[in-house]
Amino acid sequence: MAGSGEGRLAGSLSLGARVRWQEREWEVVAWQGSQVTLLPQDSEEAPRAVSYRWLVGAEDFAVLSGGGAPAVDSTALDGWGRQDGREEEAALWQARMVEIDTGLAPGRSEHARGFGPGTTLAQRCAAMSARLAADGVRCSAHTLADKRRKWKAAGENPVVLLPRPREGRPGGFTDPRCLTAMQEVVARRAHASDVTIDVIREEVEDLLHSRYAEELGSAAVAALLPSRSTFYLRMKESGLADALGQPTRARAALASTPPLPHGGREVVLRPGQVTQADTTPLRILARGDDGRPTATELTTLIDVANHSACALMITPSRPRDAESGQAGQATRAIDLTLMLAQALAPWPVMPGWDPLSAAAASSLPFGSLRAADERFTEATAARPVIRPELIIYDQGSPYVSEHFIEVCDRLRIARRPARKKTPTDKPLPEHFFVTLAHRFSQHVTHGWQGRSHKKRGRGIDRMPLYTIAELQQMAQEWVALEYQQTPDAGLRDPFRPGVVLSPNEMYAVQVARSGYRAVPLSPAQNRFFLLRQWVIPGKGGFMIDYRTYQPIAQDAGHYREILLRGDSKLPGREKQWECRFNPYRPERVWLYDHTADTWVTCDFRLRHLLHDPWTADMWQEHAERHQAAGGSKQDEEAIALSLAQRDRRRRSRRPPPKRTGAEPPFQGLELETEQPSQDPYAGLEEFDLSTLRPYPALPISPMAPPSAPATSWGGGGRAGGGGGPPAAAAGQRPDVAGQSDGAVRHHRRRGR
Repeated sequence: MAGSGEGRLAGSLSLGARVRWQEREWEVVAWQGSQVTLLPQDSEEAPRAVSYRWLVGAEDFAVLSGGGAPAVDSTALDGWGRQDGREEEAALWQARMVEIDTGLAPGRSEHARGFGPGTTLAQRCAAMSARLAADGVRCSAHTLADKRRKWKAAGENPVVLLPRPREGRPGGFTDPRCLTAMQEVVARRAHASDVTIDVIREEVEDLLHSRYAEELGSAAVAALLPSRSTFYLRMKESGLADALGQPTRARAALASTPPLPHGGREVVLRPGQVTQADTTPLRILARGDDGRPTATELTTLIDVANHSACALMITPSRPRDAESGQAGQATRAIDLTLMLAQALAPWPVMPGWDPLSAAAASSLPFGSLRAADERFTEATAARPVIRPELIIYDQGSPYVSEHFIEVCDRLRIARRPARKKTPTDKPLPEHFFVTLAHRFSQHVTHGWQGRSHKKRGRGIDRMPLYTIAELQQMAQEWVALEYQQTPDAGLRDPFRPGVVLSPNEMYAVQVARSGYRAVPLSPAQNRFFLLRQWVIPGKGGFMIDYRTYQPIAQDAGHYREILLRGDSKLPGREKQWECRFNPYRPERVWLYDHTADTWVTCDFRLRHLLHDPWTADMWQEHAERHQAAGGSKQDEEAIALSLAQRDRRRRSRRPPPKRTGAEPPFQGLELETEQPSQDPYAGLEEFDLSTLRPYPALPISPMAPPSAPATSWGGGGRAGGGGGPPAAAAGQRPDVAGQSDGAVRHHRRRGR
């Protein structure tokens, strides 16, 4: 279907592309923001500017041919840098082609013989061939005409006229089937003890006979195997001989290496062109669904072009319990799918986040992004939306699962595996994990376990821990607020190499050149990314993991139509129909009607009993407990009641007990002193603040006039004055007066 969004997901729409729209053929001649300018091909009408989403959302929209330069020989795109030392030869051929094409050689005003105005192109090619033959160069007129045609197709690039160097043939004249058999035998011997090349040759011969004897015959198969000396030479040239001489561990690692290319330095010019994904332990304890501490894992997707964290996913991680038989838990394919969903949509600013974490307050081109994608609002986080075109991943089981491969194929995302035990193939996620541990994890107040067991704090599992959802929100805020807005030494603007940019600033530079194309997916398209389950609809509903699902009231009529049809008529499925569900929200599923391309919404039959959020893992855990107690996994009512009671117990459970007992004694060094220090204020009485009175400040400068000499306040006093202080000192404190006298005496000494 043209209007199903395939053209949107393909990303093949570019300048120069030819598209079908409104039953006509158009050419894309301009693209600015969300407006695409189309030029009709069947008439001379003026170009028309349409919205990108309106264009790709049309029912009859289809990309007929991609844009770009016309297809020519690959050598036509080579520059002078690829032809070092051959500039003079290229210039000579350029002059010959100009003379053949115009009849006049460059730098001359007169036509040579055979190149006059009345000559044809064939005559000029024949005249040039005769001239070259006189100079000792054999080149026929037909060859010159082909060279001119190639020269014109390449935009008159003289490099295409030079003869291409002869490349060595890999493997020589040995049959490729024999070379493939040699690689298979050496890879088969990777985990075994070392052998000689003679043994490898015998096994290659046996493999060729078993594979091609019936098809080619014994005599023809014997001809595929080269001589002994040639076999040794091919083993040495291909590197297989060196691989046989390595230790067993090195040979096993080399055998597990995926085919090239992998990792390495690539020329990445636009956001999403190459991304890298990886999973690692987070070293933060979280509160699991059962209320107990659980380890966590972090999966992230990093864009190579601007080092932006496109998405991250935190999941619980626990090993399998050998005693109870409880299954372990780690990152799964559905977690990777949810991570891709984060990368394809803007992330909202959650309540309580810092205002600077919004895209409108960051260096992102918020105005242009908002004009091109209506999903950008004032409440969008400062993290770019990047659609990955290529994902480099490790060889973990979630990345090679059938579900993840299906989602990548539906989104038109290419996948490339990295080598085992080779972190250099995806260095950006590895560096992101170190950055997150230094700048985020260790600042988590509860649950941080430290970089190793030796540096782990005490009582980590007894403190109040964050839930997985809370850790996810905290990590998202840190990415939008700090990581995306912190300058990275590896990000430089090509026009300003001295300026260090942040991931958001680098994205702004790149998106201005490559453009932004929104990839809005409808709810119906998003349901294809959930887990698939094949079910058999019945009158009472259908079952998933012994849970009964029934259609909601609005879709009951559509469900009855499916029951009337009976078989799904899918190859190999008979009565089974496709159903999609999210294991983290299993209370609602969607039944897919492929005949009408619609969905039927169905709810869990006992949904009214479960008021708190629950997951499929929690249901499985309680089902196993119920079975261990003598019940059956099919008793969904008993399991639902057990799950509901567990939620009530968790809400009313007391907090973990605190550590009790006496405080530990002081373990520091004892200070040895001869005598204890005395308190200088030990004998002082309490001072009455109400007796204080304010006094004017006195001049204490050496240039101040001398004060009157103080008179003794003895019992005699002055005549007629009683026992009070003298009049000159009536407004002064005795200590202040003494200070003034000291200043005067100091002044007199300096004067002498």
